[in-house]
Amino acid sequence: MTETIVSRQTGEKCLHVQHKSGLEIYIMEMEGYRSSFALFGTKYGSINTRFRLRGETDYAEVPEGIAHYLEHKLFENEDCDAFAKYARTGANANAYTSFDRTAYLFGCSEHFAESLEILLSFVQEPYFTAENVEKEQGIIAQEIRMNDDEPGWRVFFNMLKAMYHVHPVRIDIAGTVESIRQINADLLYRCYNTFYNLHNMVLSVAGNVKADEVLAICDRLLKPCEDMGLEEVFAEEPDTIVQPYVEAHLQVGAPLFNLGFKLRPMEGKELLRAELMSSILLEAILGPSTKLYTGMLEEGLINSEFDTDSPFTGSGFFC
Repeated sequence: MTETIVSRQTGEKCLHVQHKSGLEIYIMEMEGYRSSFALFGTKYGSINTRFRLRGETDYAEVPEGIAHYLEHKLFENEDCDAFAKYARTGANANAYTSFDRTAYLFGCSEHFAESLEILLSFVQEPYFTAENVEKEQGIIAQEIRMNDDEPGWRVFFNMLKAMYHVHPVRIDIAGTVESIRQINADLLYRCYNTFYNLHNMVLSVAGNVKADEVLAICDRLLKPCEDMGLEEVFAEEPDTIVQPYVEAHLQVGAPLFNLGFKLRPMEGKELLRAELMSSILLEAILGPSTKLYTGMLEEGLINSEFDTDSPFTGSGFFC
């Protein structure tokens, strides 16, 4: 299936392709741009710790932090690190894991086709061994400890823990030092084969690109797979919060605070509408041009770092 999506506001066009491999592909040719960008992502993040596939009776439960762990390990294969390959094409590559997604991305001004081949290849070629998995534990444990000492990160997750009783959004995306000790190569392969199925993934490309070239590379490199009928489940989360206030003492130049509002979970178009309405309301009430914002700034109650947002939405949570 192929369709062209046209923006009513700008007239810009985006090609949407449901590839025969199962992958959803979005390609936006942007005339006049010199740079090109690509993102290869899966609908798999830190909250996806309980799941089953079609035909399975019991739900599998995996340790917290395994999605982030998998992201770290996927850059390595038997030949070399993917970053070493990107260095030869000049692409600037990165990756991230959030609550409900993991993405691998790059930007470049030349050698786009070669960089796209690297992206599609290493994400589809996992290589986990007992030795390389164990080696990564110390690195990620250090990252977790650093996050615990970072005031902005700490105040945010303290807020989530005060809001959510059981939903895994309350846990650090990287997991805990204790939870990552349970991760092994077999568990990584189990999660990879479950969530890195092309039916659960998206490729998005934009900039100085040609759709025909992108699709030709996809036809050559994507490995068709069966839709496994993934089903995720979350423990029932009460509407109430855990506690109204929490504080922690760290060495900072000025106090930090987060104020959160817990709403019932939503999905589909209802979720999209709620996200848009929340963004508009926050800008109208507390945006930089409002009297409330300027008044608080003049009184020294906030500084220029003050911000509002509602990006923390997903399966089973909205705040």
